[in-house]
Amino acid sequence: MTTLRAASKKWLRDEDQACFDGRAGRLRWIASIAPSKQAWLFHGGWLAKQQFEEARYCFVYGQYIATVVVGLAFVERTLAAKFYAAGRNDLQRATAQQLFDEAHKVGWLTQSELAAFEAARDLRNPLTHYRRPMHDDLPEMRAFGQRLHTSELLESDARAVLEAAFRLIALHAVPLNEKPA
Repeated sequence: MTTLRAASKKWLRDEDQACFDGRAGRLRWIASIAPSKQAWLFHGGWLAKQQFEEARYCFVYGQYIATVVVGLAFVERTLAAKFYAAGRNDLQRATAQQLFDEAHKVGWLTQSELAAFEAARDLRNPLTHYRRPMHDDLPEMRAFGQRLHTSELLESDARAVLEAAFRLIALHAVPLNEKPA
């Protein structure tokens, strides 16, 4: 058992060292797009906050499919919760498209934000809903068409979803009062 424990610790140390620079770079990127000097509000409660945190964590650790899936779940939960708080009980089980369209209709999303959220949904759908082999929407087919490695394409997709999630955070962030210097 001691040998297994030692081998496990060594594997984790080796993995941590080999991936450290990539994780640090992804963490710096997240910090660069995060709203600063603001308090972030999570309209979907604890679960929305946890989804947001896990999406960021997954991205830093290179788990891009998880980032896309959980990041968009955060966006959907947040919009649904915001509508519910505004008295819109009809959207509790709405699709992502319905939530995005309604948010745009009531002025919560600009046209460019709507387009970003729709693009994020389009990236998520082939990861969560079956597509026939060789379907154009599959990540490996998109990567082939763009002459990228599939992991590069998925990292780009994950970045797009996180950018959409941070747009939603920025929409609801509250400026912190700063003391005059």
